Amino acid sequence: MVEILCPHCEEEIELDDDAYGEFSCPYCDGEFEWGEAPKSKARSDSASQPMSGIKAGSHALHGAGGLMLVIGMFSGWLTVGGFLDASPFGMKASMFGFSASTGWFNFFGDGGDSVLAIFGIIFMLLAIVAIASQITHLVFRYVHHMSDAGKLEVSMQMAYRSYQYRWHTSLIALVCSIAGVVVMEIGLLIAFGVELAFPRPSLFGIFLLLVLGGQFVLMNQELAEE
Repeated sequence: MVEILCPHCEEEIELDDDAYGEFSCPYCDGEFEWGEAPKSKARSDSASQPMSGIKAGSHALHGAGGLMLVIGMFSGWLTVGGFLDASPFGMKASMFGFSASTGWFNFFGDGGDSVLAIFGIIFMLLAIVAIASQITHLVFRYVHHMSDAGKLEVSMQMAYRSYQYRWHTSLIALVCSIAGVVVMEIGLLIAFGVELAFPRPSLFGIFLLLVLGGQFVLMNQELAEE
């Protein structure tokens, strides 16, 4: 509480410390103004500053990387001669307008290539780890930047994890994707050799790895800015 003197009758009046506005004196009914309106809290520096080009580019590439990994679960990452495509869930053969696909587990058994199936399953697991890591990274990225801007309240533990593990999850997505392509290429070479054609990453696979590599580079530059 604060004690003031009425400007009209000079009697002592008690008001709250944070009181402001127009008041009426209980002794003389005279009206007077007191105090100042509380000022709105200043936004944090990170929230008031415009987003840097590196951060905006990192946001865009990480979003594109996540979308491409989801699409990539059903798209060919590698190709053999342009008519055999290897995706995380199996192979697809296309020729003369006709196509047929099969899963990696179907290669086990009579007439199948169990070695190719094993390499294909390893490829599938690496792709799943890559997409899980990418999604985790996107969640950490959202939590960190929204809490840093004062638009999201999270626990201290979650704030620490979202800040600390952004680099790791971005790296895991890149490493697992590269490892998946290498493993599958080895499996295709063992299964088909180079008689049909040399197995190579498809255009989608090349673009996916470039996006994931670019997002990791921008992630490092973003951390350097912080």
